[in-house]
Amino acid sequence: MLEPDDDARVLVVIVPRPRDLELARGAGWYRLPLNHAPPRLAADYLAFYQPGSFGAERWRVQRYAAVLRYQIVQRRDLLPDEPNHPRAGERYYRIDLGPLCELEQPVPAARLRRITFIATTFGQLRRAIDVTDLFMPPPPPDVWGGGLAGKAIT
Repeated sequence: MLEPDDDARVLVVIVPRPRDLELARGAGWYRLPLNHAPPRLAADYLAFYQPGSFGAERWRVQRYAAVLRYQIVQRRDLLPDEPNHPRAGERYYRIDLGPLCELEQPVPAARLRRITFIATTFGQLRRAIDVTDLFMPPPPPDVWGGGLAGKAIT
């Protein structure tokens, strides 16, 4: 597999529970409620921040995957085994992914542990020593653009 370019756009997202990471790995998608989506959703890759629920692998970015396409679906369509969930009727982005990959060096969060979204580049992700290194000045509008990184919503 080719290494991503340093300029590739990366959106760091939280993966709340190990089960959600397994869905990304096995089913090949990540879900994100439309009403919680960041303004810069367009990305070439998603990188996954693992919170305290990951035990010994908590508070770090360790894995990433290429973004293949975006869809808008209801939660009940993503998780049909949870038809009575309080948010079953809400709309979500289903972000289809390529295979999960491991970073050569995980990026820990020494102090900052409440992460929502971080828009960064693969170069920053590759060089980061701490999650705070992923924050960067906002790129010019033509870098992120108004679209979804060339991917269509279906």
